Amino acid sequence: MRNLKIIFIISFFLMTLSLFSSEVKIISPRGGFTTSRVIEITGSVADTSAERVTLVMNGVPQTIKANSGSFRTKSVVAPGSNTIEVRHGKDNDKVSFHANVPPKDIKVVLTWDTPTDVDLWVIDPKGEKTFFGASSSSSGGNLDVDVTDGFGPETFTMSKALSGSYAVNVQYYSNYNTPITRVKLYVILYEGTSKEERKSFEFTMTRAQQVYHIADFQIAGE
Repeated sequence: MRNLKIIFIISFFLMTLSLFSSEVKIISPRGGFTTSRVIEITGSVADTSAERVTLVMNGVPQTIKANSGSFRTKSVVAPGSNTIEVRHGKDNDKVSFHANVPPKDIKVVLTWDTPTDVDLWVIDPKGEKTFFGASSSSSGGNLDVDVTDGFGPETFTMSKALSGSYAVNVQYYSNYNTPITRVKLYVILYEGTSKEERKSFEFTMTRAQQVYHIADFQIAGE
């Protein structure tokens, strides 16, 4: 009988441990107000073996790295209300805050599913390319976040969009011996306004250094 009690106690302890092993906590931001256009998101996950967690920024899901029970990434906020959710397993934490920042006509967000170096290229109607080697364009395009060690997000923004056609390319810059990487691309136009429009694209890359054309989108003239 005593042995059965011991087994029950051990089983209950293991079950309780498994229930809380993936508890998620966002450390910053913790709500409130910001005037920063690019914020740092940090937090912890009780499951110290986790290598990644899912961040949902204003409805856009993205994978971010976790290391020894912590995560850290940078993200471009939208004007007005913003919502961040971080998920791991069945657990999650969520926070909302207000951002007093200038609006952006264009936001392009690139995420991928491996610890590799993937680069976002956006080519504007003038033919000018914004990428890691030229992170700002003469027309006001900016590569706000460049990630070299996996998952993203890499983010391009432009305050006042030029009318015309834009091309979005992705380079599989370094695959770190990972043969296949799947990318997701989100194009968000006029975020936080009554004209907001979202498009999403998916693609699978298989060759290091290769540049892939992922999407085109149009900005109509006034």
